[in-house]
Amino acid sequence: MSTIPRNLAGVSFLHLPDEIREEIIADLERHQDLVSLALVSRAHSKTVIPHHTEYRTIRIRHPMPYMWAHLARRSDLARHIREVHLCARWDYTAPDRFPTSLIDKNIDENEENLDETTRFRNVCEALRHMRHLTVFTWEYIWNSAWAQRPNPTLENQVLRTISGITSLRHLALHGNFGRHTMLGKCLDDTDYPLWGISGLTSLSFLTHACIIPSNGAQVFHMLQQSPGLEFLEMPMEFKRLADCHFPVLKTLKLRLLSGTISSIDQSRITFIENHPSIEELTWFPIGPVDFSIDSIPSIRRLKAGRQVLDALEKQNIVRHIEYLDILSLSSEDILSLHLLHRESLRMLKLHALGTLEGIYNLAQTFPNITWLSMPAVHLGPEGPQKINIDEWYEILSHFQNLEVFRGDGIWSAVDYNNNAMHVAIMNLVNLCPKLRQLDHSAFDEKRHEWKRITIRREGPEGENVRYEVRKPPPWRFFVAMEEIYS
Repeated sequence: MSTIPRNLAGVSFLHLPDEIREEIIADLERHQDLVSLALVSRAHSKTVIPHHTEYRTIRIRHPMPYMWAHLARRSDLARHIREVHLCARWDYTAPDRFPTSLIDKNIDENEENLDETTRFRNVCEALRHMRHLTVFTWEYIWNSAWAQRPNPTLENQVLRTISGITSLRHLALHGNFGRHTMLGKCLDDTDYPLWGISGLTSLSFLTHACIIPSNGAQVFHMLQQSPGLEFLEMPMEFKRLADCHFPVLKTLKLRLLSGTISSIDQSRITFIENHPSIEELTWFPIGPVDFSIDSIPSIRRLKAGRQVLDALEKQNIVRHIEYLDILSLSSEDILSLHLLHRESLRMLKLHALGTLEGIYNLAQTFPNITWLSMPAVHLGPEGPQKINIDEWYEILSHFQNLEVFRGDGIWSAVDYNNNAMHVAIMNLVNLCPKLRQLDHSAFDEKRHEWKRITIRREGPEGENVRYEVRKPPPWRFFVAMEEIYS
């Protein structure tokens, strides 16, 4: 928050000089705080709306040339922006957000601004005005509005501008960036601007430039300029990862982009073992895994191949894992593990159920599970069998702390009949006193996720129950410090 001079202490906020009042409002980060201030009085509202409420986050799926022309021209407004997200055309995981109220049609909606070179020039000028920018994400993938990659020169212009923003802390680049690089150089034999990025705390870097072998030294140099990284998402193909060190790294996500060989697993193991601060790991190795004793002691959230879990199990050390998602893992498999602390596990995704008896024992062994995902079939005497609705009632009633249930098992049990599902929901409300969310049978094509059934309990003792179908919640790049299901 800005410091108010002593001679102005005690002065009414509205009587402060305009420039000081503006600086104070500019320091408010959350949209909620801006709205609260606007509700104080009409004078506050006139100051805050739309000059601040529309100028904190930009999230767009289209080129928006007039908006960029507006932001390039109005540095006094662009300077308030904290986040810029240039998303793929099909990305509906969150609503678009961009300023509209103050765009001058006579100036900004000029046909000259439709020219691609002009648009990128305005993008760069607007970004230079954003002196408080902390988050920048950019996607262009084959089926998106950015699919026709910008001219390498224009790409370089944007990335060069981004690399010069000292306030930037969170960067995500996904797609065909850097296809024009080799040996760390662009086609014009200049350094690729991205290598100058520094001071980041979050980096999601899934790009072509990262997996070109001859760029390895430059990618390594770029990473070393952000020793304070807490969140890192990288392609598995990047070979020099083992040479990097980030003392406070908490989240590591390794993604396979094009393909690699199993020998690369050992360098991933070395990197993981050298970072005991890792709390969240996403990794599906190619071959077998063997950790040294007491590797990743801080692990809390694990999404990985079975071989990673088996390697941890060999250490015979109890882990306080809160979230577990392991391919092919069944209820019996989990019960056979010794590494899981019984009171810690709260979120579990099962890819295979095993037997009903195993599921009941699972609920008893891990009583604090609040989030659960299960398939619709279990292993019966004659092989895989569909779970009927009475069996679902029995299964879920054992999880007395259950809040969120994922999967279409209940829908499948009632043959996707809405009336039967209504009865099932009301029965589950009584059997699971904390249940607040289920998956719906309808898939949200835009958000690439199932819709949600949200349960509301009202009244002094929650005796009045209602539910509604909602779109899936928005997904963000940087969620390492948040609840996974919030």
